[in-house]
Amino acid sequence: MEGSRFAAGTRPVGEAIDPAGAFMYVANGNSDNISAYVINAESGALTQVQDQPFAAGEYPWQVAIDPTGKFAYVANYDSNNVSAYAIDAKSGALTQVQGSPFAAGTNPVGVAVDPTGAFLYVTNHGSNSVSVYAVNASSGALTKVKGSPFLAGSNPFDVVIR
Repeated sequence: MEGSRFAAGTRPVGEAIDPAGAFMYVANGNSDNISAYVINAESGALTQVQDQPFAAGEYPWQVAIDPTGKFAYVANYDSNNVSAYAIDAKSGALTQVQGSPFAAGTNPVGVAVDPTGAFLYVTNHGSNSVSVYAVNASSGALTKVKGSPFLAGSNPFDVVIR
């Protein structure tokens, strides 16, 4: 596609598109930030969201968006935490949720929100575990569920929920 190269930060490693297909978010590992784009519904072309990129933790790896499209979550590999953002429905801009970032295990990489939007799952590659959080539906804030993190196999990487 003509003009299909779109600027991102250094070492883009993970991306997500909101449920409405209006916005795309890219985790830039070496830039410690998130690039954000508006998606043209007719052409698929991307336009950068104003005031982006948005700060993340150290080496953001993967992005997940809740099923309502109100919140985005980013696993930060080197800072061992999860950044949480509210998504502006009109512009696509990200604003950090109060209390963000939230502690995770060692080297979180995979992140997914369950289909109801009630829980967030994060694979901790370095500590062989999965952190599970309850998601506050109105604020997007995270609270670890009892017993979290849960032991997993050796070096869990991605998490997919259907």
